[in-house]
Amino acid sequence: MKKALTGCLVVVLLAIVVGGGAAYWFIVRPAWDAGSAFIDQAKQWQQVAELDKQVRNTETFAVPEDGRLDQAKVNRFLTVQRDIIAALGNDWQTLDQRYKQMNEERKASGRDANLQEVLQTYNDVAGLVLTAKKAQVEALNRNDMSLGEYRWTRQQAFAALPLLAGQQIPDQLKGTSMAANAELLRGHKDELAKGMATSVLSF
Repeated sequence: MKKALTGCLVVVLLAIVVGGGAAYWFIVRPAWDAGSAFIDQAKQWQQVAELDKQVRNTETFAVPEDGRLDQAKVNRFLTVQRDIIAALGNDWQTLDQRYKQMNEERKASGRDANLQEVLQTYNDVAGLVLTAKKAQVEALNRNDMSLGEYRWTRQQAFAALPLLAGQQIPDQLKGTSMAANAELLRGHKDELAKGMATSVLSF
């Protein structure tokens, strides 16, 4: 067993020594790049975790017993969502299209993603999350909104979104908080749908 292991190490060493530049490009360089991407990703996720501490309004949010939104909460929430979407620009769509194309190319060639590609994907997503989180925290502070209020308002708004698809609220839901919230949000259907696609990036 020991001889076999030694033999394997010798083969790898010879490949690097004899291969010279080829070994660098096909063995060392990919491993180095993958490691660098992983380190960058870890740093970005650490920054994301720290950003929540920068939200100035740290009061515990009192959830309304009736579960209903009001216009002030809706306005603050939509303002934060707009700032997040503006900060991301077209990066979200561009990244999505790029990885769809890469996936199609891999399928066509019959191969799976390699380690470097996987780590680079996570690194790119981490970059978007960091951008979205920064925009969220800055917008929350400008609007004196806590994370608790923002997340509850977002939950209620997205829960009501399916009711905005039609002009009429189903009879079985009339009088509910969901129906009331849907009516309050009716003029913002498209904006909410767009925000829903990017909300996962800012938690």
